[in-house]
Amino acid sequence: MNTSLARQDGPAFGAHAFIWAGEWSREGSERVIFGAARAGLDFIEIPLLDFETIDVGHTRSLLEDCGLRCSCSLGLPKEDHLPFNPEGAGRFLDRAIEATVALGSSTLTGCLYTHLGTLTGRPPEPEELRTVARVLKGVARRAADVGVKIGVEAVNRYETYLLNLASQANDLLDAIDEPNVFVHLDTYHMNIEEKGFYDPIVALGPRLGYIHLSESDRGTPGTGNVHWDDVFRGLKDVNYRGALAMESFAAVNEAIIGATALWRNVVGDPDVLVRDGLSFLREKGREQGVLS
Repeated sequence: MNTSLARQDGPAFGAHAFIWAGEWSREGSERVIFGAARAGLDFIEIPLLDFETIDVGHTRSLLEDCGLRCSCSLGLPKEDHLPFNPEGAGRFLDRAIEATVALGSSTLTGCLYTHLGTLTGRPPEPEELRTVARVLKGVARRAADVGVKIGVEAVNRYETYLLNLASQANDLLDAIDEPNVFVHLDTYHMNIEEKGFYDPIVALGPRLGYIHLSESDRGTPGTGNVHWDDVFRGLKDVNYRGALAMESFAAVNEAIIGATALWRNVVGDPDVLVRDGLSFLREKGREQGVLS
């Protein structure tokens, strides 16, 4: 299996598994992978929320049969919130890297530094950020030994107090200082935290390696407040060649439902979400010259 998400003609286009299913069971994985294949995607993002229960052989077989690649993502368990438990977080991430390799992926990204929903009522302490950088530096070096790149995602202030802005993610990369670490942005979180979409993307430049394309209400892209022209114009101007992952939540895993606070249906018909959302994003990508 080709583990890279890169394409010669531009960014790879994929989608998060939660568009189709909230659990990576055998049945859930089939629903996700067959749905992604029907949509003509390049890859699927597999959340490693309970990676020890994943049927790796079944998943890899499905991916290969459908001609799909995968990325992997996660947030830390509550007991392994990195500043509170650096050793536990390091062990968890090492096991997640093993699962990423087993699934045939070279990308592990997301909230690798935090448990979503853990808040202290204070801004991050300098020592907390130094601890995050120290642990992720070691994780990155071990990931590099097995050909895995790791991403750090900036998310909104209601989900973490540690990393909310593209500029903060950029500072963390300076502190980690390893070549296989990249920044992961998400338009849902950017809509809350950033002054706009274009400038943060351009400021990161080649450090931006992954982006979640998510609407302001996490529903169907094109129906909310995200300034999609600015998003894709920024990606064009930095010659973006990373992963484009549509992220909407038609299904949510119980492990993160508290952090995402999705108590109402923002999607409606998942088939309509996939059809209309992907069509909209592809058209915007073509208009700005990001997708061919």
